[in-house]
Amino acid sequence: MTDVDAVRGLDVVESFTVTGSLSTTGPLSNTGQLSARESLSGTANLSSTETLSSTGSLSSAESVSGTGNLGSAESLIGAGSLSSTGSLSAVGLTASQEQAYRYLVAAGEARPAAAIARLAGLSATSTDDLLAGLAERGLVTRSGDYFRASPPEVALGTLVSRRDEELDRVRLLAAELQGQFREASRNRRATEFVEVVHGQEQVNRYYLHLVQGARSGLDILTKPPYLAGADLPRTLHAEDAGIRRGVRWRSVYDGDALDDGTLAIARQSIGFGEEARATSGLPFKLAIVDGRTGFMPLNVRSPALGALLVHTSPLLEALVALFEGIWARAVPMRADRPSGDPDIPAARSADVLRLMSAGLKDEAIARALNMSRRTVQKHVTDIMTVLGARTRFQAALLASERGWVG
Repeated sequence: MTDVDAVRGLDVVESFTVTGSLSTTGPLSNTGQLSARESLSGTANLSSTETLSSTGSLSSAESVSGTGNLGSAESLIGAGSLSSTGSLSAVGLTASQEQAYRYLVAAGEARPAAAIARLAGLSATSTDDLLAGLAERGLVTRSGDYFRASPPEVALGTLVSRRDEELDRVRLLAAELQGQFREASRNRRATEFVEVVHGQEQVNRYYLHLVQGARSGLDILTKPPYLAGADLPRTLHAEDAGIRRGVRWRSVYDGDALDDGTLAIARQSIGFGEEARATSGLPFKLAIVDGRTGFMPLNVRSPALGALLVHTSPLLEALVALFEGIWARAVPMRADRPSGDPDIPAARSADVLRLMSAGLKDEAIARALNMSRRTVQKHVTDIMTVLGARTRFQAALLASERGWVG
Protein backbone atom coordinates (compact mmCIF):
# COMPACT_ATOMS: atom_id res chain seq x y z
CA MET A 1 0.00 0.00 0.00
CA THR A 2 1.26 3.51 -0.77
CA ASP A 3 2.64 5.52 2.12
CA VAL A 4 0.07 8.15 3.22
CA ASP A 5 2.72 10.79 3.79
CA ALA A 6 3.80 10.45 0.20
CA VAL A 7 0.43 10.24 -1.49
CA ARG A 8 -2.47 12.00 0.25
CA GLY A 9 -6.10 11.41 -0.65
CA LEU A 10 -5.51 7.83 -1.90
CA ASP A 11 -8.82 5.94 -2.24
CA VAL A 12 -8.79 2.54 -0.68
CA VAL A 13 -11.41 0.40 -2.32
CA GLU A 14 -10.70 -2.56 -0.16
CA SER A 15 -12.94 -2.78 2.92
CA PHE A 16 -11.48 -3.37 6.35
CA THR A 17 -13.00 -5.63 8.94
CA VAL A 18 -12.96 -3.98 12.39
CA THR A 19 -11.73 -6.43 14.98
CA GLY A 20 -10.55 -3.99 17.63
CA SER A 21 -7.50 -2.69 15.68
CA LEU A 22 -6.26 -2.75 12.10
CA SER A 23 -2.67 -3.01 11.02
CA THR A 24 -2.02 -1.45 7.63
CA THR A 25 0.51 -2.54 5.05
CA GLY A 26 2.07 0.85 5.13
CA PRO A 27 2.77 3.37 7.85
CA LEU A 28 -0.05 5.67 8.91
CA SER A 29 0.81 9.23 9.88
CA ASN A 30 -0.50 10.68 13.12
CA THR A 31 -2.22 13.25 10.97
CA GLY A 32 -3.91 10.68 8.77
CA GLN A 33 -7.51 11.10 7.69
CA LEU A 34 -10.28 8.59 6.97
CA SER A 35 -13.21 9.66 4.81
CA ALA A 36 -16.66 8.07 4.50
CA ARG A 37 -15.28 5.98 1.53
CA GLU A 38 -12.31 5.17 3.70
CA SER A 39 -9.85 7.35 1.79
CA LEU A 40 -6.77 8.49 3.63
CA SER A 41 -5.34 12.02 3.72
CA GLY A 42 -3.09 14.04 5.98
CA THR A 43 -5.44 16.48 7.68
CA ALA A 44 -6.29 14.41 10.74
CA ASN A 45 -10.07 14.50 10.20
CA LEU A 46 -12.47 11.61 10.52
CA SER A 47 -15.89 11.70 8.88
CA SER A 48 -16.95 8.07 9.28
CA THR A 49 -18.07 6.22 12.39
CA GLU A 50 -14.57 4.93 13.05
CA THR A 51 -11.66 6.89 14.51
CA LEU A 52 -7.90 6.60 14.21
CA SER A 53 -5.65 6.58 17.23
CA SER A 54 -2.20 8.11 17.11
CA THR A 55 -0.65 4.67 16.61
CA GLY A 56 -2.57 3.93 13.43
CA SER A 57 -4.95 1.37 14.97
CA LEU A 58 -8.64 1.39 14.09
CA SER A 59 -11.58 0.77 16.43
CA SER A 60 -15.30 1.19 15.91
CA ALA A 61 -15.64 3.74 18.69
CA GLU A 62 -12.09 4.76 19.45
CA SER A 63 -11.36 8.47 19.82
CA VAL A 64 -8.62 10.42 18.09
CA SER A 65 -5.90 11.03 20.61
CA GLY A 66 -3.68 13.10 18.36
CA THR A 67 -4.60 16.28 16.53
CA GLY A 68 -7.56 14.78 14.67
CA ASN A 69 -11.04 16.22 14.41
CA LEU A 70 -14.19 14.12 14.50
CA GLY A 71 -17.29 14.52 12.33
CA SER A 72 -19.28 11.52 13.58
CA ALA A 73 -21.00 10.24 16.72
CA GLU A 74 -17.72 9.73 18.52
CA SER A 75 -16.35 12.45 20.78
CA LEU A 76 -12.80 13.61 21.40
CA ILE A 77 -12.05 12.55 24.97
CA GLY A 78 -9.48 15.30 25.43
CA ALA A 79 -11.71 18.00 23.94
CA GLY A 80 -14.66 17.63 26.29
CA SER A 81 -18.10 16.12 26.01
CA LEU A 82 -20.43 16.16 23.05
CA SER A 83 -21.86 19.54 22.15
CA SER A 84 -25.44 20.08 23.27
CA THR A 85 -28.28 22.56 23.17
CA GLY A 86 -29.48 21.64 26.65
CA SER A 87 -29.00 19.34 29.59
CA LEU A 88 -30.78 16.15 30.55
CA SER A 89 -29.95 16.59 34.22
CA ALA A 90 -33.54 17.75 34.74
CA VAL A 91 -34.71 14.18 34.17
CA GLY A 92 -32.09 12.70 36.48
CA LEU A 93 -29.17 11.89 34.16
CA THR A 94 -25.58 12.41 35.19
CA ALA A 95 -23.17 14.13 32.79
CA SER A 96 -21.58 10.77 31.87
CA GLN A 97 -24.97 9.15 31.26
CA GLU A 98 -26.04 12.02 29.06
CA GLN A 99 -22.77 11.86 27.10
CA ALA A 100 -23.17 8.13 26.53
CA TYR A 101 -26.81 8.47 25.49
CA ARG A 102 -26.06 11.30 23.06
CA TYR A 103 -23.24 9.21 21.61
CA LEU A 104 -25.57 6.26 20.98
CA VAL A 105 -28.25 8.55 19.52
CA ALA A 106 -25.74 10.06 17.11
CA ALA A 107 -24.39 6.63 16.17
CA GLY A 108 -27.83 5.44 15.11
CA GLU A 109 -26.88 1.81 15.71
CA ALA A 110 -25.68 -0.50 18.45
CA ARG A 111 -22.26 0.12 19.96
CA PRO A 112 -20.17 -2.09 22.29
CA ALA A 113 -19.76 -1.25 25.96
CA ALA A 114 -16.00 -1.01 25.43
CA ALA A 115 -16.49 1.87 22.99
CA ILE A 116 -18.64 3.74 25.49
CA ALA A 117 -16.04 3.12 28.22
CA ARG A 118 -13.35 4.71 26.04
CA LEU A 119 -15.66 7.61 25.20
CA ALA A 120 -16.44 8.39 28.84
CA GLY A 121 -13.01 7.49 30.18
CA LEU A 122 -14.50 4.99 32.64
CA SER A 123 -13.57 1.56 33.88
CA ALA A 124 -15.53 -1.47 32.74
CA THR A 125 -17.35 -1.67 36.08
CA SER A 126 -18.32 2.01 36.06
CA THR A 127 -19.46 1.71 32.46
CA ASP A 128 -21.66 -1.27 33.35
CA ASP A 129 -23.27 0.79 36.12
CA LEU A 130 -23.73 3.75 33.77
CA LEU A 131 -25.41 1.64 31.07
CA ALA A 132 -27.52 -0.19 33.65
CA GLY A 133 -28.85 3.21 34.77
CA LEU A 134 -29.71 4.14 31.17
CA ALA A 135 -31.40 0.80 30.60
CA GLU A 136 -33.41 1.15 33.81
CA ARG A 137 -34.75 4.47 32.55
CA GLY A 138 -35.61 2.93 29.18
CA LEU A 139 -33.07 5.03 27.30
CA VAL A 140 -31.07 2.11 25.86
CA THR A 141 -31.68 -1.52 24.93
CA ARG A 142 -29.08 -4.25 25.23
CA SER A 143 -28.19 -7.11 22.93
CA GLY A 144 -25.26 -9.08 24.31
CA ASP A 145 -22.47 -6.61 24.89
CA TYR A 146 -23.93 -4.06 22.48
CA PHE A 147 -26.20 -1.15 23.36
CA ARG A 148 -28.60 0.84 21.19
CA ALA A 149 -30.33 4.14 21.99
CA SER A 150 -34.11 4.08 22.38
CA PRO A 151 -36.03 6.71 20.33
CA PRO A 152 -35.54 10.00 22.27
CA GLU A 153 -39.07 11.31 21.76
CA VAL A 154 -40.58 8.25 23.41
CA ALA A 155 -37.87 7.51 26.00
CA LEU A 156 -37.34 11.09 27.18
CA GLY A 157 -41.05 11.83 26.99
CA THR A 158 -41.65 9.03 29.48
CA LEU A 159 -39.03 10.46 31.86
CA VAL A 160 -40.56 13.93 31.59
CA SER A 161 -44.00 12.52 32.41
CA ARG A 162 -42.59 10.76 35.46
CA ARG A 163 -40.92 13.97 36.64
CA ASP A 164 -44.20 15.88 36.17
CA GLU A 165 -45.96 13.28 38.33
CA GLU A 166 -43.29 13.69 41.02
CA LEU A 167 -43.68 17.48 40.95
CA ASP A 168 -47.46 17.15 41.23
CA ARG A 169 -46.99 15.01 44.34
CA VAL A 170 -44.65 17.66 45.77
CA ARG A 171 -47.25 20.38 45.11
CA LEU A 172 -49.90 18.33 46.90
CA LEU A 173 -47.53 17.78 49.81
CA ALA A 174 -46.73 21.51 49.93
CA ALA A 175 -50.45 22.32 50.13
CA GLU A 176 -50.88 19.75 52.92
CA LEU A 177 -47.91 21.11 54.86
CA GLN A 178 -49.17 24.67 54.39
CA GLY A 179 -52.47 23.62 55.95
CA GLN A 180 -50.63 22.11 58.90
CA PHE A 181 -48.51 25.25 59.19
CA ARG A 182 -51.58 27.49 59.13
CA GLU A 183 -53.27 25.38 61.79
CA ALA A 184 -50.17 25.45 63.98
CA SER A 185 -49.88 29.22 63.48
CA ARG A 186 -53.17 29.78 65.20
CA ASN A 187 -51.68 28.50 68.44
CA ARG A 188 -48.40 30.37 68.25
CA ARG A 189 -47.42 33.05 70.69
CA ALA A 190 -47.68 36.61 69.46
CA THR A 191 -43.89 36.95 69.32
CA GLU A 192 -43.72 34.10 66.79
CA PHE A 193 -45.63 36.11 64.20
CA VAL A 194 -42.65 38.43 63.81
CA GLU A 195 -39.06 37.45 63.10
CA VAL A 196 -36.03 39.69 63.10
CA VAL A 197 -33.48 39.24 60.32
CA HIS A 198 -30.03 40.53 61.27
CA GLY A 199 -27.07 41.58 59.12
CA GLN A 200 -26.78 43.08 55.66
CA GLU A 201 -26.04 39.80 53.90
CA GLN A 202 -28.99 38.01 55.49
CA VAL A 203 -31.37 40.92 54.86
CA ASN A 204 -30.43 41.18 51.19
CA ARG A 205 -30.59 37.42 50.70
CA TYR A 206 -33.99 37.12 52.39
CA TYR A 207 -35.44 40.03 50.43
CA LEU A 208 -34.25 38.59 47.11
CA HIS A 209 -35.70 35.21 48.12
CA LEU A 210 -39.09 36.82 48.78
CA VAL A 211 -39.02 38.69 45.47
CA GLN A 212 -38.12 35.56 43.52
CA GLY A 213 -40.76 33.51 45.33
CA ALA A 214 -43.72 35.86 44.74
CA ARG A 215 -46.64 34.02 43.15
CA SER A 216 -49.61 36.39 42.95
CA GLY A 217 -48.58 39.87 44.05
CA LEU A 218 -45.81 42.04 45.45
CA ASP A 219 -46.68 45.42 47.00
CA ILE A 220 -43.82 47.79 47.82
CA LEU A 221 -43.35 51.15 49.53
CA THR A 222 -39.94 52.34 48.46
CA LYS A 223 -37.59 55.23 49.10
CA PRO A 224 -33.80 55.53 48.99
CA PRO A 225 -31.41 54.14 50.03
CA TYR A 226 -32.68 50.98 48.38
CA LEU A 227 -32.66 47.61 50.06
CA ALA A 228 -31.45 45.70 46.99
CA GLY A 229 -28.10 47.54 46.99
CA ALA A 230 -25.53 45.64 44.94
CA ASP A 231 -28.18 42.99 44.19
CA LEU A 232 -30.30 45.51 42.27
CA PRO A 233 -29.69 43.89 38.83
CA ARG A 234 -30.75 40.48 40.22
CA THR A 235 -33.78 42.05 41.90
CA LEU A 236 -34.84 43.74 38.65
CA HIS A 237 -34.37 40.46 36.81
CA ALA A 238 -36.54 38.71 39.40
CA GLU A 239 -39.19 41.43 38.99
CA ASP A 240 -39.22 40.99 35.22
CA ALA A 241 -39.48 37.21 35.58
CA GLY A 242 -42.25 37.54 38.18
CA ILE A 243 -44.36 39.87 36.04
CA ARG A 244 -43.92 37.52 33.07
CA ARG A 245 -45.37 34.64 35.10
CA GLY A 246 -48.37 36.72 36.17
CA VAL A 247 -47.35 38.39 39.43
CA ARG A 248 -48.99 41.79 39.97
CA TRP A 249 -46.24 44.23 40.92
CA ARG A 250 -47.26 47.49 42.63
CA SER A 251 -44.72 50.04 43.84
CA VAL A 252 -45.27 53.39 45.54
CA TYR A 253 -42.27 55.72 45.30
CA ASP A 254 -41.61 58.56 47.73
CA GLY A 255 -42.10 61.67 45.62
CA ASP A 256 -39.78 63.70 47.85
CA ALA A 257 -36.89 61.42 46.88
CA LEU A 258 -37.42 61.07 43.14
CA ASP A 259 -33.98 61.74 41.70
CA ASP A 260 -32.60 60.73 38.32
CA GLY A 261 -31.33 57.37 39.63
CA THR A 262 -34.68 56.49 41.19
CA LEU A 263 -36.57 57.51 38.06
CA ALA A 264 -34.27 55.39 35.89
CA ILE A 265 -35.07 52.35 38.04
CA ALA A 266 -38.78 53.19 38.04
CA ARG A 267 -38.92 53.54 34.24
CA GLN A 268 -37.18 50.20 33.78
CA SER A 269 -39.64 48.54 36.15
CA ILE A 270 -42.62 50.20 34.45
CA GLY A 271 -41.25 48.84 31.20
CA PHE A 272 -41.46 45.33 32.70
CA GLY A 273 -45.13 45.94 33.54
CA GLU A 274 -44.90 47.29 37.09
CA GLU A 275 -47.74 49.52 38.29
CA ALA A 276 -45.92 52.52 39.74
CA ARG A 277 -47.29 55.44 41.73
CA ALA A 278 -45.81 58.31 43.71
CA THR A 279 -46.81 60.19 46.84
CA SER A 280 -45.19 62.34 49.47
CA GLY A 281 -43.95 61.37 52.90
CA LEU A 282 -43.86 57.57 52.91
CA PRO A 283 -43.60 56.49 56.57
CA PHE A 284 -41.21 53.58 55.98
CA LYS A 285 -40.08 50.92 53.54
CA LEU A 286 -42.31 47.89 53.16
CA ALA A 287 -42.73 44.83 50.95
CA ILE A 288 -45.78 42.55 51.15
CA VAL A 289 -45.51 39.25 49.29
CA ASP A 290 -48.71 37.49 48.18
CA GLY A 291 -50.57 39.17 51.05
CA ARG A 292 -49.05 36.60 53.43
CA THR A 293 -45.60 37.89 54.35
CA GLY A 294 -44.44 41.39 55.22
CA PHE A 295 -40.84 42.58 55.08
CA MET A 296 -39.98 45.88 56.73
CA PRO A 297 -36.45 47.27 57.30
CA LEU A 298 -35.87 48.40 60.87
CA ASN A 299 -33.83 51.43 59.86
CA VAL A 300 -35.00 53.53 56.91
CA ARG A 301 -31.57 55.07 56.36
CA SER A 302 -29.71 51.74 56.70
CA PRO A 303 -32.25 49.17 55.47
CA ALA A 304 -29.74 46.34 55.18
CA LEU A 305 -28.81 46.32 58.87
CA GLY A 306 -31.94 44.51 59.98
CA ALA A 307 -35.56 43.84 59.05
CA LEU A 308 -38.83 42.55 60.46
CA LEU A 309 -40.39 39.52 58.82
CA VAL A 310 -44.13 39.62 59.56
CA HIS A 311 -46.17 36.45 59.10
CA THR A 312 -49.95 36.13 58.79
CA SER A 313 -51.38 38.03 61.74
CA PRO A 314 -53.44 41.12 62.62
CA LEU A 315 -50.21 43.12 62.30
CA LEU A 316 -49.78 41.99 58.69
CA GLU A 317 -53.43 42.81 57.99
CA ALA A 318 -52.79 46.33 59.30
CA LEU A 319 -49.75 46.69 57.01
CA VAL A 320 -51.81 45.52 54.03
CA ALA A 321 -54.53 48.05 54.84
CA LEU A 322 -51.89 50.79 55.20
CA PHE A 323 -50.45 49.98 51.80
CA GLU A 324 -53.88 49.99 50.15
CA GLY A 325 -54.64 53.40 51.66
CA ILE A 326 -51.36 54.86 50.40
CA TRP A 327 -51.84 53.23 47.00
CA ALA A 328 -55.31 54.74 46.64
CA ARG A 329 -54.11 58.32 47.17
CA ALA A 330 -50.84 58.00 45.23
CA VAL A 331 -50.57 59.23 41.65
CA PRO A 332 -49.73 56.94 38.72
CA MET A 333 -46.27 57.46 37.23
CA ARG A 334 -45.54 57.35 33.52
CA ALA A 335 -42.40 56.05 31.85
CA ASP A 336 -42.28 58.38 28.84
CA ARG A 337 -42.78 61.99 28.07
CA PRO A 338 -45.98 62.80 26.15
CA SER A 339 -45.47 63.44 22.46
CA GLY A 340 -47.18 65.72 19.93
CA ASP A 341 -48.84 68.92 21.10
CA PRO A 342 -46.68 70.68 23.71
CA ASP A 343 -49.85 71.58 25.65
CA ILE A 344 -50.33 68.88 28.27
CA PRO A 345 -53.83 67.31 28.15
CA ALA A 346 -56.36 67.68 30.97
CA ALA A 347 -55.46 64.26 32.35
CA ARG A 348 -51.96 65.49 33.03
CA SER A 349 -53.33 68.52 34.87
CA ALA A 350 -55.28 66.11 37.05
CA ASP A 351 -52.06 64.22 37.78
CA VAL A 352 -50.33 67.45 38.75
CA LEU A 353 -53.25 68.34 41.03
CA ARG A 354 -53.21 64.98 42.77
CA LEU A 355 -49.46 65.10 43.38
CA MET A 356 -49.69 68.68 44.56
CA SER A 357 -52.50 67.68 46.93
CA ALA A 358 -50.30 64.84 48.21
CA GLY A 359 -47.74 67.45 49.25
CA LEU A 360 -45.14 67.05 46.50
CA LYS A 361 -43.14 70.07 45.45
CA ASP A 362 -42.89 71.21 41.84
CA GLU A 363 -39.51 69.57 41.25
CA ALA A 364 -40.70 66.22 42.61
CA ILE A 365 -43.91 66.43 40.53
CA ALA A 366 -41.84 67.13 37.42
CA ARG A 367 -39.69 64.08 38.00
CA ALA A 368 -42.66 61.84 38.79
CA LEU A 369 -44.59 62.86 35.68
CA ASN A 370 -41.58 63.24 33.38
CA MET A 371 -42.20 66.87 32.50
CA SER A 372 -40.29 70.09 32.98
CA ARG A 373 -40.54 72.12 36.16
CA ARG A 374 -41.80 75.11 34.17
CA THR A 375 -44.64 73.00 32.76
CA VAL A 376 -45.58 71.88 36.26
CA GLN A 377 -45.64 75.48 37.48
CA LYS A 378 -47.88 76.45 34.56
CA HIS A 379 -50.32 73.69 35.49
CA VAL A 380 -50.29 74.70 39.15
CA THR A 381 -51.02 78.31 38.19
CA ASP A 382 -53.87 77.26 35.87
CA ILE A 383 -55.36 74.99 38.56
CA MET A 384 -55.23 77.73 41.19
CA THR A 385 -56.83 80.19 38.76
CA VAL A 386 -59.70 77.81 37.92
CA LEU A 387 -60.31 77.09 41.61
CA GLY A 388 -59.88 80.69 42.69
CA ALA A 389 -57.26 79.64 45.21
CA ARG A 390 -54.53 81.87 46.57
CA THR A 391 -52.28 79.13 47.91
CA ARG A 392 -51.46 75.56 46.99
CA PHE A 393 -52.97 74.33 50.26
CA GLN A 394 -56.24 76.16 49.52
CA ALA A 395 -56.23 74.70 46.00
CA ALA A 396 -55.91 71.21 47.42
CA LEU A 397 -58.86 71.80 49.79
CA LEU A 398 -61.07 73.24 47.06
CA ALA A 399 -60.18 70.42 44.68
CA SER A 400 -61.08 67.90 47.38
CA GLU A 401 -64.43 69.61 47.98
CA ARG A 402 -65.25 69.34 44.27
CA GLY A 403 -64.28 65.68 44.22
CA TRP A 404 -61.35 66.21 41.87
CA VAL A 405 -58.98 64.35 44.16
CA GLY A 406 -59.63 61.43 46.51
